[in-house]
Amino acid sequence: MSITLSSLHHGRLAEIKKSLSLLGSKESSFLQVELLFYEALEIAREYGNDLNENNLLVHLKELQENEYQRTKEKTKKSTQREQFIRRFILQFKKALPSK
Repeated sequence: MSITLSSLHHGRLAEIKKSLSLLGSKESSFLQVELLFYEALEIAREYGNDLNENNLLVHLKELQENEYQRTKEKTKKSTQREQFIRRFILQFKKALPSK
């Protein structure tokens, strides 16, 4: 079973998705990406914590456990970290609902 998002939340998630495209995957913009991610998590949690019903929360939690954790790893080069950030952003955009 899946939740139905309110039009307000659906619109905000669409804005987040657009913002992700504009921010890019540089280390300097990652803090803003993180804030958007946590905002999306907060929106998802407003629909309950039941992972059987809340697909958005499931996808975001999986993303947090996998791709987001990779962005926190220590790397020797900033380009490696930016690759992890890019992968995280791509998966984040896929997790967000489309129209």
